[in-house]
Amino acid sequence: MQTQEALLYLTACGIQNKAPDKAKLAGTDMQALLAMSRSHSLSALVCTALEASGAEVPDDFRQDKAKAIRKDLLLDAERSRICSFLEEHGIWYMPLKGVILKELYPGVGLRQMADNDILYDAAFQQDVLAFMQTSGYTPESIGKSHHDTYLKEPIYNFELHTMLFGQDSEFHSYYADVKERLVQDADKAYSYHFTDEDLFLYFLAHAYKHASHAGTGLRTLLDCYVFLRVHPDIDRAYLERELKTLGIHSFAEKMGTLACQVFTDPEAPLTEEQQALLRFYLHSGTYGTMEQAVQHRTETLGTGWKYFWKRLFPGLAFYKAQYPFCYRHRLLLPAAWLLRLLRGMTVRRKYVLMELKALHRQNKQKRA
Repeated sequence: MQTQEALLYLTACGIQNKAPDKAKLAGTDMQALLAMSRSHSLSALVCTALEASGAEVPDDFRQDKAKAIRKDLLLDAERSRICSFLEEHGIWYMPLKGVILKELYPGVGLRQMADNDILYDAAFQQDVLAFMQTSGYTPESIGKSHHDTYLKEPIYNFELHTMLFGQDSEFHSYYADVKERLVQDADKAYSYHFTDEDLFLYFLAHAYKHASHAGTGLRTLLDCYVFLRVHPDIDRAYLERELKTLGIHSFAEKMGTLACQVFTDPEAPLTEEQQALLRFYLHSGTYGTMEQAVQHRTETLGTGWKYFWKRLFPGLAFYKAQYPFCYRHRLLLPAAWLLRLLRGMTVRRKYVLMELKALHRQNKQKRA
């Protein structure tokens, strides 16, 4: 089997708890399969399928699965501790994204995650900051976007959201008063959750955000399939209406159809449009690619010197989110320009070089 075909086949078998046909895997390059599985955060699930097939499983696959299980358990315990703090201090909160979706997978650690996300009452941002610092976390980014990032060795990474989408997002106004959409948990005073329909809507909006910028991979497509399989009776009429309001109805319909077809029968024929869409997910990896990010930016910012000018000097909305003090005191905006330049040359040097190389490759392809 070719690497991509093997990945799709084993992922489908793993999520359906079916033993793969060992004969079909003959000739598969296991190291290439491991690399691609890792790029889509699927190595633990693929390992489970390989084990069920009776094929020889490389140690690296088994180690990935063991690490994923350990990380899942550790993050669960730490998230419980953080939520207990929020509960005890009367701060409403709601776990997000992968924290919820992983429970729909057939085993612990099979939905691999880099972090845990929690939405909480933004009025208590400084209280939460103090608690996280006291707990040994390093605040990586506070108050600069719609979520604050906290890190602690060896594996703890939490994104604590003050809102679901930033002010520069097309979905910001839709989710501005999100608390009104939430349902209180029966056994907690300050813990909330989405209805199944609103959870799926948020998942789709979040998926669209990534897909339309740098791209998103097979794990997102798999999440879509898993959710629809677990919730077959979801209110379709409500979803249709709200997806049209959000402007992502076509995106959601195509992704849902492709997801169900690929993970129900990965060997079934696809239309040319579906093949192209599947190639997009396969190429993107979990977090997208720089090439796709640059492509998106050139479409919105322009090319040549116009691109560089707008990247160096973005609009005021950027400074309002990233440099609020300079935004409030406009005479200090040149200081923000200098800080951005210095940061690009030091902390973000690797990212800047990747973007420049992607731009160069894009321009080279256009000239070819």
